[in-house]
Amino acid sequence: MNSPIADSIDVELRTKFDRLKKAANTELYPTAAVRRDRLLRAADVLVKNERHIVQAIDADFGGQPEALSLIVDVLAPARSLKHAAKHVERWMRPDMRKAEFPLGLMGARAGVFYQPMGVVGNMSPWNAPIALSFSPLASILAAGNRVFMRPSELCPQTTDLIAEMIRSAFDPTEIDVAVGGADLARAFTYLPFDHLLFTGGSGTARHVMRAAAENLVPLTLELGGKAPCIIARGTDLTTAANKFARGKTMNAGQVCMAPDFAYVHRDDKENFVREVKAAVTRMHPQFSRGPDFTRVHLDRQRQHLAAMTADAVQRGAKVDVLDGTPIDQLAVADRFPPVIVVDPPLDSAIMRDEVFGPLLPIVTYNTLEEVAEMLTHMSRPLALYFIGGTAEQKEFMLKNTYSGGVSFDDVQFHIMMQDVGQGGVGESGMGRYLGFEGFKTMSNCKSFAQRPWIDVTKYINPPYSAGLLKALRKAVSF
Repeated sequence: MNSPIADSIDVELRTKFDRLKKAANTELYPTAAVRRDRLLRAADVLVKNERHIVQAIDADFGGQPEALSLIVDVLAPARSLKHAAKHVERWMRPDMRKAEFPLGLMGARAGVFYQPMGVVGNMSPWNAPIALSFSPLASILAAGNRVFMRPSELCPQTTDLIAEMIRSAFDPTEIDVAVGGADLARAFTYLPFDHLLFTGGSGTARHVMRAAAENLVPLTLELGGKAPCIIARGTDLTTAANKFARGKTMNAGQVCMAPDFAYVHRDDKENFVREVKAAVTRMHPQFSRGPDFTRVHLDRQRQHLAAMTADAVQRGAKVDVLDGTPIDQLAVADRFPPVIVVDPPLDSAIMRDEVFGPLLPIVTYNTLEEVAEMLTHMSRPLALYFIGGTAEQKEFMLKNTYSGGVSFDDVQFHIMMQDVGQGGVGESGMGRYLGFEGFKTMSNCKSFAQRPWIDVTKYINPPYSAGLLKALRKAVSF
């Protein structure tokens, strides 16, 4: 950061951060009533501004279904905030643990006290700009923290609306918002937060981690990856195809937990491909030109998707562009259409990189053991979906694959569960937010212990006697 502009950005950010830090240090342990009030204010401001939210996202994306904005960017975060408000008082209670025998019999006590961290930074991306700015507040505010938000500059109208909503509902000593471009984002990552939550891509996350390391800031990273959707043999293929197609076309696949590709048994491949095409056509009869299909937002992402498609064709995959757009025109198509890609090689770009768009790769397997083996050689995804199958097969997939979360018989279903926490593993992220797990992530889980009424530690004071050595040798022999 070696320019006057960057320096001025850094000064402004630091001023806002210091104000939040001072307030956090003044109120070290907000009451349950204070936390509940903040959570409900955050939920209420979403509900009051739902029409403005729909309009801003639609304008930024150049087309976004109203129902999708209401589901993802209003209803989902409001539910998380209200769930936290309902349970925050219970979450705040110290978690009492057993004292070591026989100390517990003599009155010793032990437990975990959940203390606010202080100031938590939240860097949210463009693809679900309101949801990923407000949903994490459920954990951050419930844990008693102050918040510094940094929404993405790639959705400017929505980012301005976020700042306006926060100003209308919160004092800048409670929550503040940093609005600006890449220089501001870079400076933001160097602030000495007590915790930093970043949602985005793994490449940017590496830069965020390096910057946060300067101040040893603990991180929660919500990234993404290639979430597999595995269709068990014998499953109703119409139902499975509907699940896969809905998850793949929701927000044009621009969702970190979108199913990235489908695994289907080789004997079911042809029928499944036919059912997926039928499902997409039912949901979006005009494909990308229809009112319920989101535009792929970034030019570079459209070019990336087109390059993936061309690479798959070159490597022998069967490709079906559902609206008939020529493959060599996809990169310049204003509305990127759904594309079914059958049997792409495992070393092709579409099977190496996260898709994050309306490409629908379908690959085949022989056994679930083969699927589990293949997945061990891929980066660990944010989610895994297993549709159909027996209880034993579900347990097998749960135990023999890695992912941040799992939905059975559906896609993106586990993220609707408020009290299990959400997060990744490996390259799909670290840490959890939402529910009690998120509350703990955003808290300092401070252990405490009360000595028993007998002062047992006085017996280990120096000088060390022969009797103590004898007792210690007896103790270590168990």
